[in-house]
Amino acid sequence: MRFFKHIALFIVLVMLVCAASGCKKPDGGSGAGTEQGGLVLHYSLDESTGSLTKESVSGKDYTINYVFNESNADTLFKEPSDPLRRPGVKGNALYMDGFSNNIVNKEFEAPSSAITMSAWVAPRVFENIVNYGGGTDAEGHPRMTSIINKGDIEMCEGFLLGYGRLGLWGIQLALHNEETGEDFVIGFYDPMNALPLYEWSHVAVSFDGRIGYIGLFYNGEKAYEALIPELASTRIITTEEPLRIGAYVSPQIEFGIKRQMISGLLDEVKIYSSALSPKEINTIYNDTDSTDGHPYLPFEDIALDSSVYEGDRYRPQYHAIPPAVWMNEPHSPFYYKGMYHVFYQHNPAGPYWSQIRWGHIVSEDMIHWKYVKDAVVPTAGICPEGIWTGGACIGPDGTPWLVITAGTNLYGNPNHGGQNVAFAHAADPNDPYLSEWVVEDKLVITQPNDNSQGEREQFRDPFVWYDDGTYYMMVSTSIPGAGGSAVIYTSENMREWDHRGYLYQCDYNRYPEQGAHWECVVMLPISTKDGSQTKYILFDCPQYTVDGYTVECYYWIGTFDKNTCRFIADDDQPKLFDLGRGVYTGQNGFCFLTEDDIASGKSYEDGRTIIYAIAQGKDAGTAQNATAGWAHNFAIPLELWLSDDGTEVIREPVKEVESLRDETLYSYSGTGKTADEINSEISAIRGDTLEIRAKIEIDPTSPEYSAGLYLRYNPNVINGVTERSGIMFTNNGVYVERNQSSLLDYVNRQPSHTWGRVKNEYEITILLDRSMLEVYVDGVISFTTRIYPKYGNSDYLRIFDNNANIKFTELHIYRMGSAYSETMTPAYYGNMGNLGE
Repeated sequence: MRFFKHIALFIVLVMLVCAASGCKKPDGGSGAGTEQGGLVLHYSLDESTGSLTKESVSGKDYTINYVFNESNADTLFKEPSDPLRRPGVKGNALYMDGFSNNIVNKEFEAPSSAITMSAWVAPRVFENIVNYGGGTDAEGHPRMTSIINKGDIEMCEGFLLGYGRLGLWGIQLALHNEETGEDFVIGFYDPMNALPLYEWSHVAVSFDGRIGYIGLFYNGEKAYEALIPELASTRIITTEEPLRIGAYVSPQIEFGIKRQMISGLLDEVKIYSSALSPKEINTIYNDTDSTDGHPYLPFEDIALDSSVYEGDRYRPQYHAIPPAVWMNEPHSPFYYKGMYHVFYQHNPAGPYWSQIRWGHIVSEDMIHWKYVKDAVVPTAGICPEGIWTGGACIGPDGTPWLVITAGTNLYGNPNHGGQNVAFAHAADPNDPYLSEWVVEDKLVITQPNDNSQGEREQFRDPFVWYDDGTYYMMVSTSIPGAGGSAVIYTSENMREWDHRGYLYQCDYNRYPEQGAHWECVVMLPISTKDGSQTKYILFDCPQYTVDGYTVECYYWIGTFDKNTCRFIADDDQPKLFDLGRGVYTGQNGFCFLTEDDIASGKSYEDGRTIIYAIAQGKDAGTAQNATAGWAHNFAIPLELWLSDDGTEVIREPVKEVESLRDETLYSYSGTGKTADEINSEISAIRGDTLEIRAKIEIDPTSPEYSAGLYLRYNPNVINGVTERSGIMFTNNGVYVERNQSSLLDYVNRQPSHTWGRVKNEYEITILLDRSMLEVYVDGVISFTTRIYPKYGNSDYLRIFDNNANIKFTELHIYRMGSAYSETMTPAYYGNMGNLGE
């Protein structure tokens, strides 16, 4: 409204003045005392179990909405469970997952002329949501994560206490002026304090519309206080919308998932029907269990909790996976003091892409992982919009350096673009888990605006390595009008970087599958197993500007000229690395040396070459992300070699995967067994976390044939339908058939690409991990895909043979253990049952 626009500047000035000098509220402005009749709502959130919480003023119990509540049992992939609690500032607090926990109170009637709101909150993440749009009363105000909300601010009703980008917090009020008759939205935001991550903060707002008083209080102290004449004789505009704790009435939506919910902890939510004084609010702040000042919050109490997914029938158990919610590509692996560190693109607010940061996991063997505090989060000035994929290496000081894509708000800046490169360093390099990182306060490499170092705003995912006195850095980009590429830089000290041009240019018009833009560019040395020959492999994850393509992982084999910094491909035709049809993407890797390797004089190219990737879960449909509560995981790390003839890349699951073998279910080596013989011996074997290694021979009795192995096989056929996923060896080649993999109607059951190499002998490695399926054939091709059986008895194995005369000369089947714990909760099918029963 026009009134709001006129007083906005005035309020900014008042905030600056009052923050410095304070504004004394007139005597008598407060209502009843803090624990007297003025308290009209109080959620202590002190319960230890259950899905209900008591509002103590009314004495009524209210449901804590939660994705895994019993009320959602029919649609869940796991057994229902209660919302989690954690130690709070007073008794217990409510663990908030960021996308489903909230409380709705339809009975509460909010005060309108005077009100105080108070809450304790500990955020894990700050959402970066666009401001309210034009044409609304809330135009220009930030959308915020909701702590307490009643009414739709955009519709000029009610109020919202919340927090937003980079810890901004404040109050938004929809007010009616009794004297002028005008309605307007006003917002007040703490000018002094930003909320911290992973710590308790007490926020309180006191408003008295009769005299135009407003006060914001942070941890018991005044952050902003003012008497504003233009707000006198106002009241909060009433609304029929219910009161919401931890949710907003009209939130932003991502892939069907509601945003503006708290990810973190919430405790002691109170509303008073009067404008409390600073002294009274300080009393509320001090009313905690802490005996030593401000309440302390151990990180383990606020950390994302993977236990909420126990029994999820599709969630992998021995693959690397974040503790909760969302990941996309893994990146920046390094080896340091006996530990493997890997990072990944992460959103702790929900199973969708937004406010991206670097998650962090640590392992002694690349297989058994420990969760670590997120390493790099959006930071004011350097990377406020997000931290996208990057790289890592051991820097000149002997400690790990993270090389991040710094997402800034400088798009359209006359000096450089909005995607740039910055560094982060371990706060304590002697901490074996490197759990704390510090972002440098300046950008290291900025992209010029003249397209001379890649197309503007296509400049991300730096990859860095050290070789023989030189640091190399590639940044994924595109050559304007000529397709994707990478800009390459060199340095002797990681500080002064020389631009060396484009690493490689592939003919975009001839090979459009390479993509208009590149992401996740990685180049690694690969050697034959005997070390007699070394080449380089260049990966990209292409991005397209036209329809008709699936984002997949492509590669070239060639040589790298260290003098000119140019990659020379043996063949310019890009090749698909994995044939799973878009599940295996976002690759990253490293060639590493241990401390002993370095001491023995080994060089960079003598290192062990490992590649990681995301294994996407999109084949279940992104609409299922909200039901599952998580999205995506790592593919198994692969060790890479060059084939003896120098033309192919050999890829094998790292040998450490063998440490996951819990039980040998079947083992045979000999002159060969037929399909019928094998089936009679494995018919009782069931499992959804298996490793299978086999050697087969095929002697076809017909020009058209097929044979292979069914996984997640269901022995029952009901009304002509069943479930099974086949690894097919046919006269046309090898592929994974998924057309009967699931009887869920929303699952993508498209088969993999076909490997057109037809042979009479094959060597196979299969990794099955609930919904994950990875198949490696002869070490030179792989199929990474997903399968989502509906029924609990779709977990058998069966060999099939149609005119192929298949024989197994080796077959070994292992039950695999968890990468995280000694035990594994069986997959839950309680709401689905078994096919045919």
